[in-house]
Amino acid sequence: MRKGFIITAVIILVALFATIFWFPFLWWAGLIILPILVLGLVDYFQKSSNIRRTYPLLGRITNFLEEQRHVVQESLLLNRTEGKPFNWIQKEIVYKRAANTLMNQPFGTQIPYDQVGREWFTHSTYPANQINDDFRVLIGSSHCSKPYSASILNLAGMSFGSISKNATLAFNGGAKIAGFAQNTGEGGFTPYHQKYGADIIFQFGIGYFGCRDAEGNFDAKKFTDIASNEVVKMVEIKISQGAKPGYGAILPAKKNTKEIADFRDVEQGTEIHSPAFHSAFGNDVEMLKFISDLRTLSNGKPIGIKLCIGQKDEFESMVKTFAEKQNYPDFIAIDGAEGGSGAAHMESLHWAGMPIIEAVHFVNGILKNYGLRDEIKVMAAGKIISAFDIYRMLALGADTCYSARGMMFALGCVQSLKCNLDTCPTGITTMDPSRVASLVVSDKKTKVANYHKNTIEGFKELLKSMGLENRKGINKKYILRLMNENGTKTYQEIYPN
Repeated sequence: MRKGFIITAVIILVALFATIFWFPFLWWAGLIILPILVLGLVDYFQKSSNIRRTYPLLGRITNFLEEQRHVVQESLLLNRTEGKPFNWIQKEIVYKRAANTLMNQPFGTQIPYDQVGREWFTHSTYPANQINDDFRVLIGSSHCSKPYSASILNLAGMSFGSISKNATLAFNGGAKIAGFAQNTGEGGFTPYHQKYGADIIFQFGIGYFGCRDAEGNFDAKKFTDIASNEVVKMVEIKISQGAKPGYGAILPAKKNTKEIADFRDVEQGTEIHSPAFHSAFGNDVEMLKFISDLRTLSNGKPIGIKLCIGQKDEFESMVKTFAEKQNYPDFIAIDGAEGGSGAAHMESLHWAGMPIIEAVHFVNGILKNYGLRDEIKVMAAGKIISAFDIYRMLALGADTCYSARGMMFALGCVQSLKCNLDTCPTGITTMDPSRVASLVVSDKKTKVANYHKNTIEGFKELLKSMGLENRKGINKKYILRLMNENGTKTYQEIYPN
């Protein structure tokens, strides 16, 4: 094939020059054929791709299909239940609710009931007539002087820089319209988080972006300036996240623009390394001291921690310390191992951390065992899309939920999986101005608000169908899972108290 290509190329070149010599008016043929031959010769002599070297030109088609494999599958090949991480049915739920359009479907479910692992809820013979619940949760322990009333569905942390300016603005506008909280992510507190006046959960992580000194350590004064802002309702310390628990992070130099550098308190154009551990504390007792300091600096606002559950004994030891010291965070945000990230290490993405269902049940049980369940609220994050997803989390013990990718679908995300390449086609996870401009804030903020509103309405209808008038009746016994070909179990049986 390789030798044949060279022979063919030589023949074509000779024929091309002969044709142009005898028929000068066909000069344009050279403009078409010469670039193709040049590409073929480049393929022939390059050494990085075996396929292109063996099959010049044709190998490029294979490489292109490999690079666009997910896009082709999502667009043309997969049925409604096969897409990953989210299938079309899940995406369609968000798209329809965001568009506030026809939110029903004919001809029955396409999710087979005989598939092991299939879950469903049990309805009542006598549905409830009305719902008496505002679906808000007061977050703030007895140590907190300014508790916050949060929606049961909020925007999970997504930093400006990992998402675009327009995406951040649309989320802020949507959160304000629908009345839920926007988590800043660990990339700092920006004017885009303040534009429309939505409630803000200020998150900082191991890099202390937005509240760090020149050496990268926590800066109390900068934190106080942020925490004292009226729109900041709670503070979240990120210890770890679902997609890469226990791993550090890198902000590439090419993404570290002047604007991002200013918001993150770093030097423009440099590669920023965030370690996997905090410099402000290194054990449970030091963390409690840090939380107490933050409460004072924020003038009594709720302070929480975010983590993905790993080694169970470590978490239980942490909660035991909370009980012994009678000091604790106001909330714990649990990130499931199935959580997303713009970029994560291969091993951590696929194999690290506890899944959200197991994690929420575990955390709820440990807090109960040490008598802290009424003091510490639990927030759950990990592929929360539908009202059924919310019900599962609340039944297992969560008080509220976070959604990131669900909210991204409301912005128009198509799951192209290009979040880490700065080539997002929808303008959500890119800093490319031409792509960002594709995301129209005035339209998308309304769609984000619609998605939240209609999901809460869906949750109300779900509760009514179960004969429940409020959240107090939520119970694990109302969820069933097909365990094998011969039987099912309720969540109460699978996850006993």
